[in-house]
Amino acid sequence: MKKIYHQILDFPQMVNQKVLNAPLNAAVDNFDSQNGVRSYTKSIYQISSIVVFIIMEVAIIHGAMAYFTDATTTGLAKLGSVLTTILLVYAAFPIAHIIRARGESLGASHNGMVGFIFKDLVTTNIRILGEVAAVGAFIGACCFTLSFVFDSNLYNAITEVPLSGISGVAGLPMEGLTNLFSALKLDYLTSVLNGFASYKMSGTQSFTSDMLWNINDLLLVGGAFVNAALVLVGLYVNLAIYHFLYSIVSNFIKWIPTPSIPISMKSK
Repeated sequence: MKKIYHQILDFPQMVNQKVLNAPLNAAVDNFDSQNGVRSYTKSIYQISSIVVFIIMEVAIIHGAMAYFTDATTTGLAKLGSVLTTILLVYAAFPIAHIIRARGESLGASHNGMVGFIFKDLVTTNIRILGEVAAVGAFIGACCFTLSFVFDSNLYNAITEVPLSGISGVAGLPMEGLTNLFSALKLDYLTSVLNGFASYKMSGTQSFTSDMLWNINDLLLVGGAFVNAALVLVGLYVNLAIYHFLYSIVSNFIKWIPTPSIPISMKSK
């Protein structure tokens, strides 16, 4: 009975050795917590770039088919929307490249696991979100320009990039700075920075297809391109803020084991 009991207990181990002994067990036993994490992180971003590309293309093509089959869409709008659809389909390529390139760059960094998780990983995700948003804003501005030229409401549905898993990272720098300023009783600076970060020029307009262009519409077209530039400005501001906060926390942690207060004592 005791022998049967031990055989039952050893059954999972026996199956594991006979079926998965070579590749999987060796991979687990030899997993490097530093280089292994970077390698698999790079693979995750590479796979994510393909997934994002497919999701975007399917959503754009599906939206375009609905637009072209709509009975209310005019012939001129359909003609112009062929160009905007091409632009939108193209937008998925640089967006997928951004995700892949930034992920591969992250996988090649060697700053230790603490720096990798709390600095490299966060700043990489902030950069990805900012650059993807900038590309989307620029393509949207180009489509808006074509709408102005054709004086029609062309197909301009920049699909939402499925990056919800890292979207919360983009708000970390401003949230951390807000908490820091709140502790220092400098809330007015927070409101100024939030106002600057959320500033955007108006860039929406409904065109009437009367082929009558006016200066207000042209200004809106310019504002759409300015908005794309503002996205990049916000990206670099976010990165600067996070580097500033990270350096404060990092220096404080280094100071804790050997605290020293720089006070000069002079004897008279």
